[in-house]
Amino acid sequence: MSGEASSSTSRDARLTILARVRQAQIRAHIPETKAGLPERLAYPPTTPAARRARLLEEFKILGVEAYVEESEEAVRLRVRSLVTGKTILSWDADRLPYGIGEAVRGEKIYYGHDSKEDQGQAEIGLTGCQNALAETGTLAMTSGQGRPRSASLMPITHVVVIREADILQGMGEFFDGFRKSPELPYLVFITGPSRTADIELSLTLGVHGPGYLIVVIGP
Repeated sequence: MSGEASSSTSRDARLTILARVRQAQIRAHIPETKAGLPERLAYPPTTPAARRARLLEEFKILGVEAYVEESEEAVRLRVRSLVTGKTILSWDADRLPYGIGEAVRGEKIYYGHDSKEDQGQAEIGLTGCQNALAETGTLAMTSGQGRPRSASLMPITHVVVIREADILQGMGEFFDGFRKSPELPYLVFITGPSRTADIELSLTLGVHGPGYLIVVIGP
């Protein structure tokens, strides 16, 4: 009998809670926006050097290996040193900044049009990025023709080449420009290496994506 009484009490409590939720939905209302408020808060003006410095700080916290090069030739040499002798899954050559595609010619490279089996052999993914967001160390990655999504997700190591001009302050600034774009491609945000933790909070890298993220920032 005590079990039946307990079940009945739980059922009554559940019905009471659901009744309160229904009443709250009936009474709920969306408050009107106060007049004169801006559509969105504007970011304070910053310099490219300041944005780059903040981005590097965030990369350090996230465990991202970062290099800053002062010339296009230095960027090409740096990327080549990172990928030489490795199997690469890359964006198409004409989609990579600074002539990176030509700089790695001669390496073992797969592209988005190759089979998934071939792409799965790659040790390193090589891409550019749409923008880098200084506030959080986040990379905004768009995919499309010649920019396979798999290059930033499948290999254990992801090498990203960033133009300094493509470093923005934060997410709001990114979406302010992105929503005006005539093309709305598939979009992924990457913040540091892929990481996950079990119920005991044991951290593991590389479970759902690359375990190593390397960025090369050019002029």
